[in-house]
Amino acid sequence: SSTTHVGSMCLKSSLISEGGAVGAGDATVGTNALKKAADSSLTIIRGLSPASYSKRKLFLLICLFCILAGSFVFALLYSYHQGFRRTVQFWKGMGPIVAEHRFLKYKAKYYDRCEEDGDEYKSRMKSFNQRAAPKIVDLIQSLGGIYIKIGQVMSTLGQGLLPEEYVKALRPLQDGVPPRNIAQISQIIEKSTGKKMEEIFSSFDEEPVGSASIAQAHRATLRALDGSASGEEVIVKVQYPEVEQMFDADLNNLEIVTKLFVPENRELVKALRERHENELDFRIEADNLRECTQNMQVHGVEPSLVRIPRVMNETGICTQHVLVMEYLRGTSLAEAIEQEQNRIANALGKKDGEELRSILAKRMREHFENGGGAGSGGMELLGGKKAKFAQAVGPLAARMLRSYAGVKERFENMTTRAHNVGAILVRGVTGGIVRPEHRPINRQGKASTAHINLGRVLKTLVHVHGLQMLKDGVYNADPHPGNIVVMEDGKLGLLDYGMVGRLSAESRETVAKTVVALSRKDKKEAARLYRDAGYKATSWDGEIIDDGILHRFATFHLDKIDLSPVTLENGEKADILRLLRSVRERAVPVWVEEARRLGGLLMGVSAQAARPISLAKEWEAIATTSLRNSKEKRRRVGS
Repeated sequence: SSTTHVGSMCLKSSLISEGGAVGAGDATVGTNALKKAADSSLTIIRGLSPASYSKRKLFLLICLFCILAGSFVFALLYSYHQGFRRTVQFWKGMGPIVAEHRFLKYKAKYYDRCEEDGDEYKSRMKSFNQRAAPKIVDLIQSLGGIYIKIGQVMSTLGQGLLPEEYVKALRPLQDGVPPRNIAQISQIIEKSTGKKMEEIFSSFDEEPVGSASIAQAHRATLRALDGSASGEEVIVKVQYPEVEQMFDADLNNLEIVTKLFVPENRELVKALRERHENELDFRIEADNLRECTQNMQVHGVEPSLVRIPRVMNETGICTQHVLVMEYLRGTSLAEAIEQEQNRIANALGKKDGEELRSILAKRMREHFENGGGAGSGGMELLGGKKAKFAQAVGPLAARMLRSYAGVKERFENMTTRAHNVGAILVRGVTGGIVRPEHRPINRQGKASTAHINLGRVLKTLVHVHGLQMLKDGVYNADPHPGNIVVMEDGKLGLLDYGMVGRLSAESRETVAKTVVALSRKDKKEAARLYRDAGYKATSWDGEIIDDGILHRFATFHLDKIDLSPVTLENGEKADILRLLRSVRERAVPVWVEEARRLGGLLMGVSAQAARPISLAKEWEAIATTSLRNSKEKRRRVGS
């Protein structure tokens, strides 16, 4: 009967739910649990006699069964499916933040009647952002893996786009994440290479020079083949053991979401998976380093302008999880940018570098809202009288201010050293009795970067990656400031070639055509290239086919950050931010995804350094040459 059937279902679910206790505890506890479950089920069955049977009881029992079954399945998935567990952990941390944000916006708009452009609304959102940003960073660091990658990218792309509270909180991810201890690292190296640490290295720094999403790097000195100290300083990159499984789980989740909601983009996700899987095999990274070094040498920029580390595998110690390469001594680009802004803040009498960075973030947003693109060296972003002065004398004003800030810092350092020498002499004469004003000054800090020409560094960075993408089709897909060092001789050290993008000749040609169209402000051609490639997006009124909107998307990807109103084909103007909030990308060609990631990072780094660029203008000459070479190659093949 149906009564007996429902009772048996309850008995079965009770037995299943208690079965975990049997597996986890001893036999006595398990037996008691089973007996208790059986007694409970029999009680339910007795209560379901025909006399007392009702639809209400049946409904409640079905609900109870669904809850028990759901709880069991949830516990099973959480225990044994890492992808599900990471998804739950993400939303456990992110859910309350999203809910609070929605509630605050709803309350401000419908209950308190606050205008979005009003001071009260902005004050509430700023307060929320200050609370939420550290929580999001903590969540990213606890999850690790691909979430660190996302945080690093957003910290670079977000300048002038995201609220400053988030950019500031995410920025430390560029320099790394909390490292593992030396015991763990030694164990990984010895297990992967099959050799003892002392057999490989004559010295090994316990403190890492950097720690990232998948690995951390240590400075060491190699032993020669005969066992003596070779004296060669190297960087040893060591992969965390759990990263491969975490990345696989995250990418599986991404694939599921893509299949359910945007199946047209499965090829894109497949390409992302392949790239990340390659990143987890350091033998592939070693091959990437060799290949890109050779390509840059053909173009004549390595080693004259840039340096790519040499792979040091003479003793066969480079494995899937350990990479040994040449040590390039220098200052990270992230640190060079921060120090320059600290010097300028000091020269302008600002409280500190953070105050200047807040001002720059606001000015950068205004710059983007006015059309974006290359500025006059960054000075115009300070606003006020300084902006008028910068517009009058152009980039010279920025160079003068930066030079003044550098000279001021060097002068302060020189006077500090002179004072400290005098303090030592006074101490020697007086037998250690020194007045307070004669005591040495202790200026804690990192090595000065006042000699670094950031404008030249950024131009080189952009140029080199243009060569890699448009001419070679093999390029570093992750050039955030933490992966770049400015060496002591002024050359640029390009460190991380784990995440390398690859474009076919056909895709390179399409990217080059798009760059030329954007540089020449040919809206119809840029839109046609996107449309013909299969790029599809929808908004509130259907599929986006307007040339003006497609051109603006291409502009975001390969030219500049332009938040000014977009002019539609019918002559009307549309708020681009409002439009972007409604856009859903339905199909994204692989070359678009590859190009916009690299283009976005390069534009983001330049904006972070207060030197916004037009990427299409910077790459136009390379793109034109690349197209001409392709045309000549086809002509030779045809003849």
